[in-house]
Amino acid sequence: MGFFLCFAVALAAVGLLASCGSGRAPEPATPGVSTTETAPEPPTPEPAHPAEPEPEPEPEPEPEKPQLECWPVRVRIPTLDVDAEIQDTGYDDTETMMIVPSASIISWLRESPIPGNDGNAILGGHNRWKGARGQLLLLDELSIGDEMEIDYDDGSSLTFRLESVFVYPLATADADSIMELEGDARVTVITCKDPFNTMTGTSDNRIIAVFKEESVFVVPDPPVEPWPPVYPEDEDAPEHELPEYDT
Repeated sequence: MGFFLCFAVALAAVGLLASCGSGRAPEPATPGVSTTETAPEPPTPEPAHPAEPEPEPEPEPEPEKPQLECWPVRVRIPTLDVDAEIQDTGYDDTETMMIVPSASIISWLRESPIPGNDGNAILGGHNRWKGARGQLLLLDELSIGDEMEIDYDDGSSLTFRLESVFVYPLATADADSIMELEGDARVTVITCKDPFNTMTGTSDNRIIAVFKEESVFVVPDPPVEPWPPVYPEDEDAPEHELPEYDT
């Protein structure tokens, strides 16, 4: 019996030591319930601002047209059988373009652009001079699109096409507009048109023909309108006999 008593005491001591190590016995798990802690759900991201569209690239500027440095030396208008030397001239004391005193030579106003460059190149010539027929006598008989060729002192040449041609009375013609040197590249060709006025020493009318370089020429639609109204022709007007001196 003493043996059994000692064995019981030993078992009690072992149970006491086991209970001292954990403090208290673990609670039994509830069936169907997990004891693992659930991780918190990540926050819902805020909607991103829509990306701003990239600006469209600006169109590249058109390359500037090379400007000529050669001088005009000859002009041809095949429709009128014109084939004339060009000489440069300037303004006189009254700021009027001087015209070479010859029926066979065409003048180029050197203060104006070289024909083919940006701006308004001015060419002029007599319809008659000292009884001789001038190169530009029939300038107003040209048709839209007719050709004009200009040769330069470097051996090159350019072709131009007629954009407009009108007859203006000298007394009412808008000289500032006709002789304006700025603007689009163009060539303005000017000559006199009868009748000759002995009081003023020049013809009463002017023919104004405007040419554009062939590479950019487009037939105007509608046709170009004159910038002062064209003086109406009087069918009943008597013919005027031209004197030998005509400017």
